[in-house]
Amino acid sequence: MPRPPGDSALPSALRRIAHAAALVLVFAAIVVCVKWIDVSALARRQTELLYWNYASHVLMIAVAIGAGLALKRSWAEYGLTGHRWKRGVLIGLCSGATLALLPLLLEVALGQLALQSRIAGYWLSTVVFQVLFVGFGEELLFRGFLQAEWNRVFVRRFHIGRVRFGFGLLATALLFGIAHWLNSYNPLRDRFGLDWSALIFTTGAGLILGFSRELTGSLFAAVLIHMAADVYPALFLKGTPGGIGMAVGWGAAVAVLIFAAHSPAVGDAAPTEQQGD
Repeated sequence: MPRPPGDSALPSALRRIAHAAALVLVFAAIVVCVKWIDVSALARRQTELLYWNYASHVLMIAVAIGAGLALKRSWAEYGLTGHRWKRGVLIGLCSGATLALLPLLLEVALGQLALQSRIAGYWLSTVVFQVLFVGFGEELLFRGFLQAEWNRVFVRRFHIGRVRFGFGLLATALLFGIAHWLNSYNPLRDRFGLDWSALIFTTGAGLILGFSRELTGSLFAAVLIHMAADVYPALFLKGTPGGIGMAVGWGAAVAVLIFAAHSPAVGDAAPTEQQGD
């Protein structure tokens, strides 16, 4: 089957297999390092002072940037481009609005809104961590580095509206889900639990975030949606109305992205990516 014009997949099957194996090894190495960081003195010191473990997300950002430099990729390939940035921001804001606001409005309407008492004194650190290190850092690693590199393994043969994507999107979403599935697993702490609900939820969220990356050609929308999704659970006690609001919010985000994919004004192809090995 001929590949779509402009696709970045590697031409040789052997090279694609080797590339896929390297990506899995890199992901596994990141997971191992994160588990080690979690038991380190640095992590304990961070959580005492700032509540959050910044170091693990600094590692994610460093890996993505280091890979881009080592592989000689253009930053646009990893979604770090200002090309049509207004489109990415608009789609991100429209998709993320209900994710950020609907849970809060439902909790307020029912008189159940309550700040997380354990982080009340660390609200500034929480906002900085969730916005810059989780929202941006995880998106740079997964939708920037990993999705771009998986697109070199799998040809983007599918489309929704004017947006092309392939199994690279699914592979990235699955790794995103696995990373969260392993959040509660750390043999170094004698913790062996696996969060199956997180695997299902974050894999689904990864598909949505990955599609926004293919739709816009940049990370703007994915970062904004990710940030919006983290506002409610990070700062406020989770209640049933808020959970319902989050579910509706994700549905609304999907609707916005599908609409944008079929809209000529915002569904135009992203700028051609530079090729590299």
